[in-house]
Amino acid sequence: MPTVLRSALLLVALLALSGCGRFRKAKECEVLAKAVSGWLAKQPTPSGASTEPKKLAAETRVTAQRYDDLDRELGALDIKSRDLVRRVAAYRKIATQSAHSLRDVADALERDNFELARKKRVEFDETVKAEASLVAEINAECRR
Repeated sequence: MPTVLRSALLLVALLALSGCGRFRKAKECEVLAKAVSGWLAKQPTPSGASTEPKKLAAETRVTAQRYDDLDRELGALDIKSRDLVRRVAAYRKIATQSAHSLRDVADALERDNFELARKKRVEFDETVKAEASLVAEINAECRR
């Protein structure tokens, strides 16, 4: 086979593979967006500000479970694109840290340790702040 023909076939193969990679990433972005949107859609309506620590602790545990569910849903996705894999792992870390902090809040409320509950809630708030910038990164990556 002449070198020129071999080079042309190699170029066509490389272009086809890069197109497949883009298609795969677009599909993975779609699956990821649906998973997160579905999780957000299942968000319960807040019952309002409760002053009863036991009731607030129970609601906080429900929210912690929701973050555990998000972690499981993200872990079940078949994401292979290198940049998305890294970002989904970061999103899962946010979800697990959020769930952990919220369970700590609930535990503290159940023991009437309001100062610890406040500190753990601040910890949760700090963890969740990272979510917005991560979502922006994921969106930017998916637009490429």
